[in-house]
Amino acid sequence: MRKSAKFAVSLPWEEFQELEAVRRKEGRSRSGFLLAMFRAWKEAREKERLVRAYENGYRQKPENAALAEAMAETAADALPDEDWT
Repeated sequence: MRKSAKFAVSLPWEEFQELEAVRRKEGRSRSGFLLAMFRAWKEAREKERLVRAYENGYRQKPENAALAEAMAETAADALPDEDWT
């Protein structure tokens, strides 16, 4: 199994200059910069997926207001009183 691959990418000149400026400022190689950006993109996509799943769960089974209030009161009772002044 291969450990890496090389490929050519064509970009508009302005975006290439921007990319170069950012990656130099961060002290990354082109490969390192591209890899970091791809990983960040994948992580953002996964977070978006999880948020959508969370929101869909609440749409399918909305929170009961009375239950939420009871849970908040119980949590407040369980925490120690603290002086915040």
